[in-house]
Amino acid sequence: MNGLSELSDSALAARAAADDQEAFACLLGRYSMMITAKATAKSRICGCDIVDDLSQEAAIGFLKAVRSYDADKGASFCTYAERCVENVLSSAVRSYVSQKNQPLNNHEEFNDAEMSAGAGAYGLSGDPEGYVFCDDGVGRLTKAILSDLTELERSVVNLRIDGLSYEQTAARLGIGVKSVDNAIQRVRQKMKSLMND
Repeated sequence: MNGLSELSDSALAARAAADDQEAFACLLGRYSMMITAKATAKSRICGCDIVDDLSQEAAIGFLKAVRSYDADKGASFCTYAERCVENVLSSAVRSYVSQKNQPLNNHEEFNDAEMSAGAGAYGLSGDPEGYVFCDDGVGRLTKAILSDLTELERSVVNLRIDGLSYEQTAARLGIGVKSVDNAIQRVRQKMKSLMND
């Protein structure tokens, strides 16, 4: 690499920041183990298997470090790069495990067999929401519980039957997505108690 391996990290970072691809490759080679180790450690800490995602985030953090490093500020490139990678990883992990993303992170999709087989007259094997939201389930059971639902709950159910997402339902009704989810949870509870009778 034309003597690049002889250069200091600071010198390589300066050249890489000026779009010297070979300097960046050399610097990345020096720090690739640090990037992988930090991503692996963070994935273990948060208890989730997202090493590949975190490795990509760490590489982005490293690239940011290369582009923004200023040797005149007194920190070594090594210290600065590790801090940048750590910050990016911490932010990624916070985002991944945040409460607002839990439904997205832990969702379970119905498989084709559940969607098409339709256990009994109402569809979706034992899933109360499925009884209401599948085409076959809009019959007897839905009519039986509609009298027990509030106006908001009925509106939410009708919009969900029409195929609107939680976000679309919330926008249509002028309420928050959490309110839609709460209404669905109340409907589920009412349906469960009706099914247990």
